[in-house]
Amino acid sequence: MSERLAGYFTLWGDGAGDFAPLANLYVDEVVELGKSLGLPAELCDKAPSDGMSGKTDEDNLGFTYADLRAVAEGKTDGMDAGKVEIIKKRIDGMAFKKKLLNLPCFLPSIRK
Repeated sequence: MSERLAGYFTLWGDGAGDFAPLANLYVDEVVELGKSLGLPAELCDKAPSDGMSGKTDEDNLGFTYADLRAVAEGKTDGMDAGKVEIIKKRIDGMAFKKKLLNLPCFLPSIRK
């Protein structure tokens, strides 16, 4: 859920697939699930990252996943208004990534 809300995925890359059992979970819920399943701490407690930039996802986004969830759930009391606005703009600006691609179909004319 967290990456989908922020649009932090690649269309037809890590955002593609027929089955996404964790897609509707926030990052903290995925971590909790991993811990409850007994996965090793080095997997559960590892900061999410793209594995290429040397930065965490939160560094790249400019806000935490906890802040993202708070905004998505409307629990922004006490949050910096500027940060809330940045996160809302990010969520709204990435809405196009959450829609299925709708390509027009142009059929060639049939000649006799």
